[in-house]
Amino acid sequence: GIVFVREPKTEDYGTVAVFEDLYGNLWDLIQYVPGHSSGL
Repeated sequence: GIVFVREPKTEDYGTVAVFEDLYGNLWDLIQYVPGHSSGL
């Protein structure tokens, strides 16, 4: 599995949480707020 290394945090652009994969890489998991230019 994965391990979350940072609790979800609310930013202007949305919510972000950081997790570590099986190989030690850190990834940002982002949920953009509706209407943000980077969201799909």
